Amino acid sequence: MDVIRIWDQHDYDPGWRRFIRRAARAVILTGDGKIALIKSRKEGFYKFPGGGMKRGESRLAALIRETREEAGLAIIPATVRELGLFWEIRKSIYDREIFEQRSYYYLAKAKRQIFPQQLDPYEASLGFELEFVDVREAYKQNQAAAAASRSTFLLRETAVLKEILDRGLA
Repeated sequence: MDVIRIWDQHDYDPGWRRFIRRAARAVILTGDGKIALIKSRKEGFYKFPGGGMKRGESRLAALIRETREEAGLAIIPATVRELGLFWEIRKSIYDREIFEQRSYYYLAKAKRQIFPQQLDPYEASLGFELEFVDVREAYKQNQAAAAASRSTFLLRETAVLKEILDRGLA
């Protein structure tokens, strides 16, 4: 898979143990400049549907499962195409540990039917809701949210939205 970006904060000791997390994330474009994203009603940011892969789970299986849980959308497997890898490396929130996250982004189409979300308590507390939003609007809102919080996941999601715009995909 092509690399969208490697973002290494160099804020750790290379000798520390590493925790590696892999995630699959869906980029579902509607063809009219809109994209299916998860909006946090509490915080106001947008994120791509998707999340962490379970042990032994393939990227495709994680993509399908996570998109259905978070967005209520059923991915059509035959439409899935690689977009790229966003690789983050930084100091973990835990002492003397490096957090390495590899987020695999996939272009995909979903069935028209929207199913009920199956959010975990953290996602529900943030008010996660599916929204079909203009890609440029989502990018602008995330830029403002990322500047205010400097949250690493917001910086990642905003960078991928910019990549979509730069490639002329939306």
